Amino acid sequence: MEIPPETNYLDRDGKSLAFQRFGSGKRRLVWIATGLGNLDLWWSDAVFCEALLRLAQHSECVMYDELGTGVSDPVDHVPTLEERAADLGAVMDAVGFERATVHASYDACLYAGLFAAQRPERVDGLVLVNPFAQGWRSAPAAELVGWSGAEQVEAYDQAAEQLAQNWGRGDMLSMMMPSLATPRNVRACGMLERARASPSMMRVQTEIARSADIRDVLRTIKASVLVLRLPGNRLPEATTQYVAELIPQASYEEIAPTDNLGHMFSSLQRRTHEFMAGTPHAVNHDRALMTVLFTDIAGSTEHAALLGDARWREVLLAHERMLRREVEAAGGRVVKLLGDGSLATFDGPARAIRCAERICAAARELDVEIRAGLHTGECEVIDADVAGMAVHIAARVSAHAGAGEVLVSRTVRDLVTGSGIALQSRGEHELKGVPGSWELFAVGSDTAPLPAPDQSRELRASDRVVLLAARRAPGLLRAASRLGTRREHRS
Repeated sequence: MEIPPETNYLDRDGKSLAFQRFGSGKRRLVWIATGLGNLDLWWSDAVFCEALLRLAQHSECVMYDELGTGVSDPVDHVPTLEERAADLGAVMDAVGFERATVHASYDACLYAGLFAAQRPERVDGLVLVNPFAQGWRSAPAAELVGWSGAEQVEAYDQAAEQLAQNWGRGDMLSMMMPSLATPRNVRACGMLERARASPSMMRVQTEIARSADIRDVLRTIKASVLVLRLPGNRLPEATTQYVAELIPQASYEEIAPTDNLGHMFSSLQRRTHEFMAGTPHAVNHDRALMTVLFTDIAGSTEHAALLGDARWREVLLAHERMLRREVEAAGGRVVKLLGDGSLATFDGPARAIRCAERICAAARELDVEIRAGLHTGECEVIDADVAGMAVHIAARVSAHAGAGEVLVSRTVRDLVTGSGIALQSRGEHELKGVPGSWELFAVGSDTAPLPAPDQSRELRASDRVVLLAARRAPGLLRAASRLGTRREHRS
């Protein structure tokens, strides 16, 4: 096997996403290289390299840097969770992985879980390291599961803010696993942080993480899941356990404490391999997470009476052409037409919301007003049709919308964190035939993506030398890292 493996690039709407493929075996693994460094640096450190080589003995692997990080291109807007999930699928397509186990850490677990729920036929299993279901600012402290109260939430928020302020100094180790925060490891981690992302990018990703809520998504995951926690992690243990409780086929473990970075990565590698070896392939793919959009023409009876049958048929035909065009352009699927209404499905809610907005705007050019409702949930796929409670909920949400209005459920709101979509609460509502009360939100006029932050890396002169050596002579850096580790252990 060539070390390091060749870095390839995948085009994502004009941006280059960097990935590497290596190893061989019956199983396939996608390792999302989030948190530390970039693809070049993983192979320049003896500890990381050896852990990856052990993985490569048993499985065919692909590893990639998220857009805006590592050696991938900067982004021109803040990617949403559904865009990150789509990038994961695109990487699998690029290397020919029809199915794979996905390994993710911390905030990458949010979109890895979303992808597993959206595309159950593509995910054999998930390994989630230090995941969370609710961002610590996604709801009042009393509504957060696993937190002891507002003081604990505030302390964690301050620690996360300090990490963002001090990005590039190696503080991530103290957040991730304090026992690893030896002087040598902290120095190495600082370099990896600086090479991974700019402080501004790190701050934006923290903002998205603290506001996200994917509890409803986790409940729909069909794949087997291994939830791992690093001891001493600043996230409360109960928040990580809660993730395992929400996922139907999940187990929870804590990695053994250590001050040796190599031992920690070896433990992660070993448990990942054992999990993959014992994970059966999923077989039931007739249910998946979807965003359901219902639309209909407001006051259609009055319009038909005013225009007459012939003219009204022309309007309906023009409306149908417009609707199919907009849904297809947004990557959705028109499931069926319902008189003057429609049912469509999408992989993600942000894309569906923007499509609904465009449908409403285009309908005004036909002198009609559309009302729309969206909900994200598990749907049953029956041939070309879809069914299930999520479909009923979306229909009921649509019924509460006014002319020209797009309403969404709270589940949709929780999933569009960081999208730039403005949502205003319309209060609690009873949905006919659906248990409980539901908070609904109206889409505002601003649905533009959030502008990208400054992504200039704060690299030192020594960093640039290391990055150049990592690309041209990684073996020398690995030898130096082995020597440094031995010296630290002797002292």
